[in-house]
Amino acid sequence: MSRSYNFIDHTADIAAELKGSSLEELFIAGAEAWLVSVAENINIEADDSLDIELSGLTTEELLITFMNELNYLLITKKWICLSVQPIKIFEDKNGCELSAELKGTKLKEKLSLKNEIKSVTYHQVEIVQRNGEYSTLVVFDI
Repeated sequence: MSRSYNFIDHTADIAAELKGSSLEELFIAGAEAWLVSVAENINIEADDSLDIELSGLTTEELLITFMNELNYLLITKKWICLSVQPIKIFEDKNGCELSAELKGTKLKEKLSLKNEIKSVTYHQVEIVQRNGEYSTLVVFDI
């Protein structure tokens, strides 16, 4: 499996192009791009885990809901997601569901935050599958 994220120039916000060999890898790339956008020193160990279940009408809605959940945990619970494993995405005629185990930690002095993301937006989000690879653009409103 492969995944990546690449930051691109964006007026006043942060934008990242996400790629993955599966929807799961695409979502993990999104989590990694979010983490790099909010935290400066991420060389710390996860000492906690959290199971989440989310749903959406489309995969795009599910991706934004997932990334906003990571942001919610940081802003309100002072808990930062450092990795996502495993992650499962189910699609059917009624929409999409995600279940994942988040690995993370409560905020500590060793971890300094560099950007406060207000929201992960729907602006320009369209998950495309080409040649066995999924891709999309996400914009973080800062």
